[in-house]
Amino acid sequence: MAVATDKWRCNIADDSMSATVFITPPGEGESVAVEDVAVYLRANGVLSGFIYSEIEKMINEKTYYKDVVVAKGRSMIESQNGYYEFLFSIGEIKHPTIRSDGSVDYQSMSIIQSVSPGDVLAVYHPAVPGSSGLDVKNRELRCKPAKELPALKGTGFEVSFDGNTYKATMEGRVEYDNFKLHVRDLYELRKDLDLVTGRIDFRGDVVVHGNVRTGTYIRSTKSVTVDGSVEAATIIAEGDIVLKKGMQGGEKAKLVSGANIYANFIEFTEVKAKGNVETNIIFNSVVSAGKSILVKGKRGAIIGGTSYSVGQMAASHAGNKAEVRTVLASGISDDYDKRRHLLNSKAESARESIRKAKIELEQIRDVRLTNDPKEVKEAKISQLTRRLKRDERLLEHANKELAEIEETINVGTEAAVTIENIVNPGVTVRIDNKELKITSQMQNVKFFRPSGSSEIEVRQL
Repeated sequence: MAVATDKWRCNIADDSMSATVFITPPGEGESVAVEDVAVYLRANGVLSGFIYSEIEKMINEKTYYKDVVVAKGRSMIESQNGYYEFLFSIGEIKHPTIRSDGSVDYQSMSIIQSVSPGDVLAVYHPAVPGSSGLDVKNRELRCKPAKELPALKGTGFEVSFDGNTYKATMEGRVEYDNFKLHVRDLYELRKDLDLVTGRIDFRGDVVVHGNVRTGTYIRSTKSVTVDGSVEAATIIAEGDIVLKKGMQGGEKAKLVSGANIYANFIEFTEVKAKGNVETNIIFNSVVSAGKSILVKGKRGAIIGGTSYSVGQMAASHAGNKAEVRTVLASGISDDYDKRRHLLNSKAESARESIRKAKIELEQIRDVRLTNDPKEVKEAKISQLTRRLKRDERLLEHANKELAEIEETINVGTEAAVTIENIVNPGVTVRIDNKELKITSQMQNVKFFRPSGSSEIEVRQL
């Protein structure tokens, strides 16, 4: 006699990946078979994943009035996309660490990641396809297809036969950006740069592991890093300059960077950076930064000389008790407006000259407008073409410099001088073209010039 199932209960999990059944004892003369449970489950939406062994066990052991898992789905296995494992750091410059005394340790910095021939740069891990799943309602759970990444392009490396391992073929600096991998030229001097060596002029990055002595010269189209100390030398770089032990310039040294300058200290040196200048101390130096000057650490001080930043300047101390003359300047000078006006005039003149040259070229080439001999026409076309190219170059350079000036002026809107500890008498603060002389000691202050104001204001921090 068929068993009555009106008191049975089937429950399907919310994710449809399992199902339970609850049965009651059969009545007199009734019996429960495995197929009876299976038919009941199908009638209640469970169409796959039956665990017949559990159903049989439940019947044999007379497991009544209890929910028993009798069906399970097959889980989907997600696909794994291909990925690169890079064996060098990817990202921006490694920032210095803060010592326990609050000063900044620039010796911990590293902007160069150098490699040697044979070094493994990257390993590609191919994509692994997943597998679809099936829930207890017999619905397929499809996994997303595995995606492969494009091969790395660039120079200074070789790829293994299987296309998965990238090894350096030269010594140099490793760089990566958006699937482009390059090993660039790197000049490393593993001793002092002295008067015997004299001069380094290199198209690439330069690293000096020793000291840079008085009277020497370094020029680089990329970055310059010096592990040792720097004396009265000249260092010019289009990229960053990192002086891990600082610079004692003896009033004969010069640092020029097209990016940022980081140094443990700067003394008696002329410094110019297109970006930021960061150091523990500036002493009797002339420093100019296209963005900010940050003299970090609790003891960070600017003493003597003139320090100028287009944007913000921050230090812990300014000047000293001896009231040494110290100038802290920030903002935009009138020279920027004058230069912008001049460049706009040059750009407009170039545009007008280009317009006229194009009209003249069209007229010369139009046979209806001139009867000049072929040789004369060709000479005029050649002359006008040269003039056109010259004016286009002038316009390009003017527009580029104008864009840089506009960016600088934008940075200058944030102009301010912040001193987190003591400002001593003898310090002069300049914001834009306004000046404020400090005649008595001040503490924890910010000097700034509000928009539209003709005076420098002081705010307590």
